[in-house]
Amino acid sequence: MKKNLQVIISLVIIMTAAMVAPVMAATTGTSVITGNPGALIDITVTGSISNWALAVGSNTNSTAVDLTVSSNKLWTVVVKDAMDGSKITGTEGKMANWTGSAYAASGNLATAMHVTGETVGGKTTGADVALSGGDQTIETGLDVVGAEPMDITIGQAVVYTDPTLPGTNVYRIIVTFTGSVT
Repeated sequence: MKKNLQVIISLVIIMTAAMVAPVMAATTGTSVITGNPGALIDITVTGSISNWALAVGSNTNSTAVDLTVSSNKLWTVVVKDAMDGSKITGTEGKMANWTGSAYAASGNLATAMHVTGETVGGKTTGADVALSGGDQTIETGLDVVGAEPMDITIGQAVVYTDPTLPGTNVYRIIVTFTGSVT
């Protein structure tokens, strides 16, 4: 019986050892993540000129309109008269007769408006353009910029043959700015 008891105890010890879960090392894995941001540009144009007291000669305003550019690549900003609000064909780039709700069938200033971008040392090169219906470059970014502010100069020549408009009509133009990366 003593031998049987030893055999039973030996079997219990072996069975208990077999029932203990084997200790396993933790497994690991990896994940490779890569990325590269695309070319980005953000432009903000603020300001406008209302009731501009235009006089015969050269009229300029360099404080009312500002441009701010953020870009992670070299960039350009172009301007144009997009002929918004049913502006009359043939008035591209020129301030036209606005009744307060629509453009009149006739009447515009003889000379196209000038838009000039500011040159910011080492960051941008500004240019002066006579506004038209097509894109024209006024700013070229020489470097990556983060919220770079620039003054935009608006110029409008007036000649004696430019008529004074009737009633509450005013000369009006909408300048469209477009930014792109190069």
